Amino acid sequence: MHPVAKWSAVLGSSNPENTMASALATAIQPRPGPVHLDLDPSASGVTLPPGPPPGAVDEPAMAALIKGSRFPLIVVGLGVLRHTEAIRDLVAGSTLPVLETYKARGTIPTSSLNNGGLFTGATAEMPIFEQADLIVAIGLDAVELIPNKWHVQAPVLSLNSWPEDSPYWQPELQYVGPIDQAIDFLGQHLVSDWGPDAASIRRQYFEDALIEVSTSSLATDALAPGDVVLATRKIAPAGSIATVDAGAHMLVAMPLWSVEQPNEIHISSGLATMGYSLPAAVATALANPGRRTFCFIGDGGLGMCVAELETLVRLNLPVTVVVFNDSSLSLIKAKQKPVGHGGSSAVSYLDVDFAVIAKGFGMSGVKAATLTELKKALTNSLVGEGPYLVDVATDPSCYLDVMRILRG
Repeated sequence: MHPVAKWSAVLGSSNPENTMASALATAIQPRPGPVHLDLDPSASGVTLPPGPPPGAVDEPAMAALIKGSRFPLIVVGLGVLRHTEAIRDLVAGSTLPVLETYKARGTIPTSSLNNGGLFTGATAEMPIFEQADLIVAIGLDAVELIPNKWHVQAPVLSLNSWPEDSPYWQPELQYVGPIDQAIDFLGQHLVSDWGPDAASIRRQYFEDALIEVSTSSLATDALAPGDVVLATRKIAPAGSIATVDAGAHMLVAMPLWSVEQPNEIHISSGLATMGYSLPAAVATALANPGRRTFCFIGDGGLGMCVAELETLVRLNLPVTVVVFNDSSLSLIKAKQKPVGHGGSSAVSYLDVDFAVIAKGFGMSGVKAATLTELKKALTNSLVGEGPYLVDVATDPSCYLDVMRILRG
């Protein structure tokens, strides 16, 4: 089953307890991932694959790489989620800029001067990398990144709990082991000559440019995606959680939804599967009782998992579903070639009234085509503890400009 699963085994009559224990241990050891078990009592046992070797900080090599660096740039990925406090302590009181992948958002609060915004591997993000003289990648899994070529000249120091064998870049030095130990060493040796606002200026530049193009609707009966996200963020209580589906709207939602803690926003980056956001919202609501979850999803994604609305109703979960309804697969449409890809009929479909569908499942559902209607619906969704759906008529005309700003 490799590479879909980390390990495959047979769960039979011979030592099933050991097999299950091994499966669980393999699934959660770095890098966490799925295992595959067959139920076949006649099969023989298998050998468990070895885990990553215990790591030790190669202090002389790391010190030699860091020595002389005055503009180190820290990039964090999903592997740092268990080391948030260590990362925050590392940059506290410094001017060190930190960029986060989608899954690492909240490692550094959006409000922090150290937060330099997102790292997705896009060309438009490269200017700050070109200013850096050392890239410190912590907990980074290249599966999260756009598969662009890496042209940055600065050496890369990779710190991770698992070996990073991706061809995305070739680290000058790779450490595999307990991340906290390596972070402690960094704290003793990293020096920053970055200006006090270098990170926040970079992040604000992209946010301002994104807001400018994503909050201007060309339609009188539809909202711009940026207006939808910003209105939701403003009305959402502190500590609310967002789940974001794959699609063009994610390019607006991910940068504009501010977070202060890890796991306040979830997205299926890497595999980037449509239909993720709604079942993820179910799980998020179950795991975080008392906190409201806002599910951002496109009309195409919701069409793939619409039955989960019944789950929300049956479990009475505090989830507000915000549907970006433009009757098309907007991200695919933006990338579609003029000839040979089926034309508009391949990416467009009839208008669907998801508010009516929500009511059919027994939950509150309303349509919104103006900012006033949207704000009223979002406010009403906070009354009570159950689910609520807002079917937002969305103008997709800005997405090409959004892609230009974020991805170059």
